[in-house]
Amino acid sequence: MLRLASLLFSLTLVSLSWAAKTADTDKVYLVAKFDVDGTTYNEVVFFQDDAIDELADCNREIMYGRRGGWQVYTHITKAVSGFTYSTSYACAAGAQRFSDWDRSGRAPRSQVFSVTIKNERLEVKSHASYSQCMGWVRQRGGETSKQYCGKSAQRIVNQ
Repeated sequence: MLRLASLLFSLTLVSLSWAAKTADTDKVYLVAKFDVDGTTYNEVVFFQDDAIDELADCNREIMYGRRGGWQVYTHITKAVSGFTYSTSYACAAGAQRFSDWDRSGRAPRSQVFSVTIKNERLEVKSHASYSQCMGWVRQRGGETSKQYCGKSAQRIVNQ
């Protein structure tokens, strides 16, 4: 009986240290969603900077950005003639890593992702096409501000 209790205690310590290690590997992302108004088409960018390692700091950055004073995630959105865009931001933590954002805006948005932010956790899944992604999102309750499809020039660099 003592051996079983010792084994359970050891397993608990191992699982706690694994959970702590997993939490340490999470990065905080500012997820920017750019959508063409009146459509289901979105583009998405995953901003990450090591200077922002707390969700509260990321949310503060959004507050500054809404006033035109981005401190860390400086970026400019380009309007396309004839279209109306809406931009929304959310902060979330996740273990996935993404390739760098193309600041030139010329890289093709060839990656299609479903983006889910639940309880400030970021989950991103690749899809072969936008229609496949939309089907996946609809099966899970449909599009919301925290669950949607988006095209991106970035790639997932680890799974």
